[in-house]
Amino acid sequence: MKASVNFTLRQATIDDAPLFYSVIARTMRDLIIATWGVWDELLVQRESYEDSSSPNAQVIQIGDVSVGVFTVERFPTYIQLEQIYLLPKYQRLGIGTRLLNSLISEASQSQIPVRLRVLAVNSAKMFYEKFGFAVTKATSDFLYMEKSP
Repeated sequence: MKASVNFTLRQATIDDAPLFYSVIARTMRDLIIATWGVWDELLVQRESYEDSSSPNAQVIQIGDVSVGVFTVERFPTYIQLEQIYLLPKYQRLGIGTRLLNSLISEASQSQIPVRLRVLAVNSAKMFYEKFGFAVTKATSDFLYMEKSP
């Protein structure tokens, strides 16, 4: 892994829908096709629009360049990591590690778990396991993972 780069987070807006689409298309298209056999262009565009307008969605930036998306929902009894997608050029720079460590620290202080869902075919499972996440449920499409405090 390269040295960690400085980045900031800002609230996502509907104007970020093309970024959400681009990040998902570039990082998840092959995994989505491997899981469901098809890439539904209209569905992904609609979901990108919806996701970008979520109050829980943030854009990851390096300087003034938008490089990824980060969506987290906070509940009284757990934190749900919904999305952490980085454009390929900005992966393996320590950004995901810092974001995940921050969530784990927040959850630990509140004595609640962090939960996430990953496509079963996604090698990101190994990334999450390095942080102590364990599979709590598996379906043919998804692995549900949790890190207890």
